[in-house]
Amino acid sequence: MEQPAVDTIYESVAAVCSTHIREMLAYWESKRMAGRLPRPADIDPTEIPRLIASIVICDIENDPFRVRYRLAGTRQVHILGNELTGRYVDEMGWEEGPFVHRIFARARDTAAPVFGFYHWGFRENTPGASEFGLFPLSEDGATVNRVLGIDEFFPEAGSPVFGGRSHL
Repeated sequence: MEQPAVDTIYESVAAVCSTHIREMLAYWESKRMAGRLPRPADIDPTEIPRLIASIVICDIENDPFRVRYRLAGTRQVHILGNELTGRYVDEMGWEEGPFVHRIFARARDTAAPVFGFYHWGFRENTPGASEFGLFPLSEDGATVNRVLGIDEFFPEAGSPVFGGRSHL
């Protein structure tokens, strides 16, 4: 996969290279009923065993806008090097924090999936990047109050932290 040089929100799903993200899109779409967004209760991680390690489920808060990690898969925790569950994006001190807020805000505001690619710091100061998909969820079918996310990870090539692998 040729990686974008800058953090990017794709214009459409057509730009997505990750089969995992495309699988998550198919799963999310299967949970939509009559054009309404899936409810958080409709999402059952045991139905997507190949994807579960790479997902996050986040609460969306308003006034002020904040994103809180409700659940983080084991690959997410492994890549980052610490637990995300119960933490807010704005408390993490990430350099990429403003971009992360922007993509979650777009999922909330458009009530539609958001796809893209961004660069960020993995554990032990290892540079990396991910292709991502965010999928809005709603208790009432319209107002986004949670987001299901998935990443495909690309640590810096040759990184000893990840055994020299360039794709996780």
